[in-house]
Amino acid sequence: MLFKKQDQKVSYKENMRGGQGTIMFNELLPKELLNEKGRLFSTITIMPGCSIGYHIHENECETFYVLEGSLIYNENNEKEYAIRKGDCVYNKNMSGHGVRNESGKKAVILALIIYA
Repeated sequence: MLFKKQDQKVSYKENMRGGQGTIMFNELLPKELLNEKGRLFSTITIMPGCSIGYHIHENECETFYVLEGSLIYNENNEKEYAIRKGDCVYNKNMSGHGVRNESGKKAVILALIIYA
């Protein structure tokens, strides 16, 4: 089954999870095609100065793969580090994270959320 770019659903979220600015989601697969094993498979675009606020995943895990740019990744409100193109981070069930774009360029991540 092919999902051409022009047919993929694009949505925008303001101040996501208490973060700053507008975050763009490009749904690569509809939730219905994740066979009740997850809820999201999308690219997420985070423009300079924008962020996804710190949040905890309950009964699900999230993986980010950085396709473009760089972000500051907050892991469990315990440490922060830069993630860049080619880096992959895993957020396990009942742990938290957030990201912010402090660079002057957009960042794009591939995100997958599966149920724990």
